[in-house]
Amino acid sequence: MQSVEQEKDLLERIAQGEPKAWEEFVELYGRLIYYAVQKTLKLKGIRCEKEEVQGIFHSLFIHLAEDRARRLLKFRGKGKCSLATWIRTISVHHTIDVIRAQARSAFYVSFEEVNEADFDASWSSPVRDPEKELAERENEKKLKNALLELSSEERAFLNLYLNGVDASKLAKLYKAPVKNIYSRLAQLKEKIKGIIEGG
Repeated sequence: MQSVEQEKDLLERIAQGEPKAWEEFVELYGRLIYYAVQKTLKLKGIRCEKEEVQGIFHSLFIHLAEDRARRLLKFRGKGKCSLATWIRTISVHHTIDVIRAQARSAFYVSFEEVNEADFDASWSSPVRDPEKELAERENEKKLKNALLELSSEERAFLNLYLNGVDASKLAKLYKAPVKNIYSRLAQLKEKIKGIIEGG
């Protein structure tokens, strides 16, 4: 564990642009900073992908390095406050600032972006028939229910085809003639139709 004098010396070396000082800082406090970012996100109930957490982590290092490490140099070590505690506090505040900034940008709308021509065009665009839309939703629901009545193997086969695996590739995968693949697709189509019509 470093003394307050050693911690201040490290920060002074960082401020002077010494590369080895930054390496030492990352080695000593990198995990602490990453954990502080993760913990803050978790406490705020925000789920982030690993890349997003790393993005905040890296932005925090840029934040700390700005103006010759001005923020780090504010550390005084008063009241038995260690550099680790100081850095953890900065990490938590920075993460919260990022969360707030992202929330603002997510709901920000620039009214200047909508010009008069676009506004007028929106009124002339066709409006969908509510009854037709309701019928389409009902058909979608029936189709989903019908698919649930297929066996897991049938659903897997159909899923491959619907996701772009053509008949020739399916034939190789299932070690069957292409005509058999088309025949099976037709059978499944009829089976689904029968389930839907049967209610």
